[in-house]
Amino acid sequence: MSSWKTTLALALVAFATVSVRQSQQTSATAAKPEEQILQMERDWLAADGQGDVASLRRLVADDFMGGSPGGTLLAKEDLIPRGGPGAFLGAVPTDTSVRIFGDTAVLMGFIKTSGTQEMVRLTLVCQKRATAWQIIAAQLAHP
Repeated sequence: MSSWKTTLALALVAFATVSVRQSQQTSATAAKPEEQILQMERDWLAADGQGDVASLRRLVADDFMGGSPGGTLLAKEDLIPRGGPGAFLGAVPTDTSVRIFGDTAVLMGFIKTSGTQEMVRLTLVCQKRATAWQIIAAQLAHP
């Protein structure tokens, strides 16, 4: 085989190897929408617990609306802790399920608080906006 054919063959093998590796990495990192929503719930609870205002502003939509366990209406700013950790410090999601409806997702489950070990029923409505999911509505209730 001439040197240019050998070089071409080696280049094609190298290209094929790189393409397969990139395809495998892309499929491993591209999570299903349900997994993305579950991760977003964990990110939201972690950001709240750490008082991470920047992350909360990114995760919660500007036009967010929600309801507290006491029945009061909530806006985005009500979910952003002021000067320290929020109410869900150390909270853990449990019994969570997600349903996807196009660019909208509904998450239902419980949050187990760390201090009082209280269970709070959680319903989140999320919407895919631009390139990321955002929380657009929530309802918290005591079971």
